[in-house]
Amino acid sequence: MNSTPTANDSKMIPSLSNKLLQIMNDDDIMKRKLMIDGDGIGDDRKITNLIKQFILWCYNDNESELECELSAERLLNVIDQSELAMAKSVQTIKMITNELDNYENMYKNIEKSIQDAREKLSVCKAELAHAKQIRRYKLDYDNIAQIIEQHPSTQETQIKLNVLENEIQTLQKINNQIESKLEKRRRQFQLLLSASHQLQNVLDEENNVQNSDTTLLADNNNHHGQQQHALDDDNLQSSSTTTTKEPISMETN
Repeated sequence: MNSTPTANDSKMIPSLSNKLLQIMNDDDIMKRKLMIDGDGIGDDRKITNLIKQFILWCYNDNESELECELSAERLLNVIDQSELAMAKSVQTIKMITNELDNYENMYKNIEKSIQDAREKLSVCKAELAHAKQIRRYKLDYDNIAQIIEQHPSTQETQIKLNVLENEIQTLQKINNQIESKLEKRRRQFQLLLSASHQLQNVLDEENNVQNSDTTLLADNNNHHGQQQHALDDDNLQSSSTTTTKEPISMETN
């Protein structure tokens, strides 16, 4: 390893560091610090010290070759420790990633289990509702069976129904006969009523004729009486005249 850097190297290193510092802004520096710090156990400080030691080692012209080799070995040891810390960080990141994947799988399994449990719960609810409905139907069937037992059977009901139908037919026939008789009597009554009206009209006409004859006879009797009375008056007057003439004649004799 070359312990005495040349003048060109010494000029190049500050210029590169200045350019890097100019390019980096505060956010990049903070991100770099967070990335380098690792677990937060001073990795950032170690790397900063390593860079300082490397710069001092590069610009230190007063050290002997042995001291320069010792400084290089110390730098290599620090670099090895940093690489080991970086490897540990990488393994830690891998472990954390694996744990995250494991937790993600566990989360998915738990979600699937929850979904399966919800589906089973829905199925159980549906089965419970179906069982309740079947139980309600059974209770309704029992109530209907009790009501059916309180009533006669279908055959007995059919026999009674046939008997009632026969009675209804018999009563219907009797009703038809009674209606026919009633219609016949109604017609006879109407005929009798019409005949009575005609007879009443004939009697009224005869009474009117008889009354007119009686009136005419009475008028004739009155007229005959008046004539007889006039004749009687004439006879009386003639008789009185005769009696007055006889004494006169006697005196004359």
